Amino acid sequence: MVKSSDDVPPCPICGGILKYRDSRKRICKREGGAKDHLLIRRFVCCSCKAHHNELPDCLVPHKHYEAEVISGVIDGIVTESDLDSEDYPCHETMKRWKFWFHKNVPNIEGMIRRVCGKLFLQSALLSSIREMSVNWLETVVRIIYNSGGKLFSTGWAYAPDL
Repeated sequence: MVKSSDDVPPCPICGGILKYRDSRKRICKREGGAKDHLLIRRFVCCSCKAHHNELPDCLVPHKHYEAEVISGVIDGIVTESDLDSEDYPCHETMKRWKFWFHKNVPNIEGMIRRVCGKLFLQSALLSSIREMSVNWLETVVRIIYNSGGKLFSTGWAYAPDL
């Protein structure tokens, strides 16, 4: 079960106070195709009037599968030959995730450096995070989105074999 935080972070755009607006259901797919429905809180900023969704660590924005499955595909742990993921996620979905990640690596590196400051000026910062943490994708997404950043979405664009 995913529990919402009691703390409401400041608006990532202007730093203003976020006020609870409502909640909505969000699908969370697991390896093998099992689906859960999560209740996601939505907020509105009292200053800039921007709307924000509270996304749990297990999800990645604009993706329906849980972050653990997506990072497993990117790391080569989850493949289409696995019995657990024989049909879900499908080959095309895995290919799009790899393409999405490949296109976002420079963006991710830059945003992590911007947020974390001069402590992380080394090259291949993302590779270091991936080696140090099992939940690397959840960590990276949380840093980027909580600081007001965004990742590029590939949508339904052509994703070459990676």
